[in-house]
Amino acid sequence: MNVIIIGGGVIGTVLTHLFSLRGVNVTLINSGLQKPRFPLIHSKLLRFPEDIRLARISEDVYMELSRELRVDVLRPMESITIIPEACYNDALHIMSMWYEVGAKVRVISDVHEYGLKRVNDQEIYIFSTNGDNFVNYLSLMNRVHKIDGVNYINGTATIKFSDHDVRVLINDNELKGDYVILASGAWNSIMIRNAGLNVPLLPYKCQAAAFISRGISTIVYDYVLNIYVRPLGLRIDNALNKLGLSIIVGGDGNSKVTEPGRDRGVDREFLNEVRGKVRARLGRVLLIGSRFGYCEITPDMRPVVGTVGSENLLLIGGFNGYGAEVGPALALAVVNYVISGSWPDYARPYLIDRFGNNWPSTWDIGVEAHELCV
Repeated sequence: MNVIIIGGGVIGTVLTHLFSLRGVNVTLINSGLQKPRFPLIHSKLLRFPEDIRLARISEDVYMELSRELRVDVLRPMESITIIPEACYNDALHIMSMWYEVGAKVRVISDVHEYGLKRVNDQEIYIFSTNGDNFVNYLSLMNRVHKIDGVNYINGTATIKFSDHDVRVLINDNELKGDYVILASGAWNSIMIRNAGLNVPLLPYKCQAAAFISRGISTIVYDYVLNIYVRPLGLRIDNALNKLGLSIIVGGDGNSKVTEPGRDRGVDREFLNEVRGKVRARLGRVLLIGSRFGYCEITPDMRPVVGTVGSENLLLIGGFNGYGAEVGPALALAVVNYVISGSWPDYARPYLIDRFGNNWPSTWDIGVEAHELCV
């Protein structure tokens, strides 16, 4: 069997490894337009039971890749979730689901020792172990080049339909596989639209800022200030921690609907807002950099997977910034579908069929599916 994967990012990388380990011939096409520069977060501390299940299966996928590739894909991290006191009762039910997938959580009374400040008297701190990991995606991506039987192609692909079949055009060549899988992130909807079809996906600009701060070694999910803060996750962290310092990355989830390439630079309003919120939680910080990329969402803010236009064209996307949490599980579902012809039960809530043939041409970016206290 021959499979063509368009997209060499987070999901395309996992798909390539999983197919290769199962003896499937893979052509991986990578445009190189976007890739992570530092480890990504895998968290089981999500809101919906279906997503939590995906995150747990994704953890198993990462562990499989660790064993087979003999590389440490996951690095366990501690985290602190900050919620308003008013939503604590709702959070208790969610915390019970976190326990069921192996996370150990407890309420703590003070966060000063973790380098954080109390913003008001109506906030609760939930400390977690075995709920979060950093994912070494750079190592996974680098190893794709070395897999026997993988045809790795650099370039920008397009797709076209011919007699109920799908072809891939890349570098003046036409490729045909038993299956073609679109895993191009924010470029998915553009590629499909250029082929004459529509899908319930909308690209948007996602942004983050980097700061030097006091030493921070935990991931912080702050639902009082509506920001996240995390260590960089690189070797420089150890050296800076000896000095009582950290490079941290933060964002606030505020996004701007736009197609890739139409916007330049990080928005000043974003930087000002995030800097103010990070200072409120951490104290003195120094902004040292920022970055933007492109993500994509569906109308219900949850991922999507399924066939599009042809039985041998598969789409996987709409991860809305939490692809490292749940993406590997849906990638495994795609692999199972290609090999066995059926979707596993855990993937069915995410099938594209749930939208029917009726969805808006555009929509607002609403509450992300993994956010608490909404």
